[in-house]
Amino acid sequence: MPAIFKKPLFRILLLGSCLAAILLIVFGPKTPGVEDKKVLIGNADVAQLIASWNRTWNRMPTEEELSGLLDNHVREEILYREALNQKFDENNSLIRRGLIVQMNMLAESQAQEKPVSEEAIKAYYDLRKDQYSSSPKYTFTQIYFDNSESEESISKIAQRLNTKNVKPDAEDLPGKKGMLQQRFENADDYNLRRVLGEDFPQKLDGLELNSWEGPISSGYGWHLVYITEKTPPEPLPLEAVRENILTELQYEEAQAAKEQFYTELRQQYDVVYEGIAKDLVND
Repeated sequence: MPAIFKKPLFRILLLGSCLAAILLIVFGPKTPGVEDKKVLIGNADVAQLIASWNRTWNRMPTEEELSGLLDNHVREEILYREALNQKFDENNSLIRRGLIVQMNMLAESQAQEKPVSEEAIKAYYDLRKDQYSSSPKYTFTQIYFDNSESEESISKIAQRLNTKNVKPDAEDLPGKKGMLQQRFENADDYNLRRVLGEDFPQKLDGLELNSWEGPISSGYGWHLVYITEKTPPEPLPLEAVRENILTELQYEEAQAAKEQFYTELRQQYDVVYEGIAKDLVND
């Protein structure tokens, strides 16, 4: 074997040539034009980078930070173009999903550019006023039993208390004495959930007033309640729910804009169904 074949440099060159041949076979010859290799960064790009930075950090970038942003932008642009040259975008579900998301965002942005009028907010509130109501409020006394007591035995205690007409301010009420709050004044859903558990407020709905009712279960065990007053839900004022309504209106308008955007695009395409798909559409 000639000595040249034993030199490391020759082996490196040979390996490089083989690798280049493999890449040529796999990806095919690439002959990009001059324009494919030109990356033009203009004022619009700089302005977009600055705006994006400002939205994230709530300040303008320094000169050094802006230089880094430009370097990163160029890097991403070159990698993106080369990925397209290598046709990595074809039949790629992630890229497909990303492009669909961007198209939907483009459609939704049309709705976001249009401010929601006060008339629209007021009309939305008037139509759905019952959805923007305060929770009912309860004034009641509860007595607590742990899980060692059976539901049946606690029901009998409630019957006995009602038969004897025992009031909630009586000193000898049954049940366990402890740190758990016994008397509640105008307690709303939030306060009841915080003290007695998430499901407790709904269990008070429909109970009789001025009577020992229960047993009602909670994370602590069992409860008998004596409700003396219930304030029904009341519509919240518009000002209290304005931001919620604005958010919901913007969402609905974004969805409507997205549907309108697709409808207009759909009219520009001729969709042909074949095979099973054709049968499904015709059914």
